[in-house]
Amino acid sequence: MSDDDLIEFASEFRAGILGERSSAWTCAMVCWPLVTLLNLHGVSCEAVESDLGDCNHIWIKLSDGRVLDPTADQFNYFPKQYPPVYLGPRTEIHP
Repeated sequence: MSDDDLIEFASEFRAGILGERSSAWTCAMVCWPLVTLLNLHGVSCEAVESDLGDCNHIWIKLSDGRVLDPTADQFNYFPKQYPPVYLGPRTEIHP
């Protein structure tokens, strides 16, 4: 699956779960079933839980070490602004 396909897949899955609701506090309910579905589609990945101090965050680690975070935008109070679905290297919310 290409990066564009992966972002589209995760975006559509997120939309199906969240609809128009905010992604705040929804990382587990989006990531855990998405990891299962991605693995069924041949994308090797695992769910990771990070302790961010005031909360924990669930995100997806791809087999190449990159992050797929379908609820990254819930952390847009950090200096960096995240897209709804983040794909890339680890950041301060993916330690």
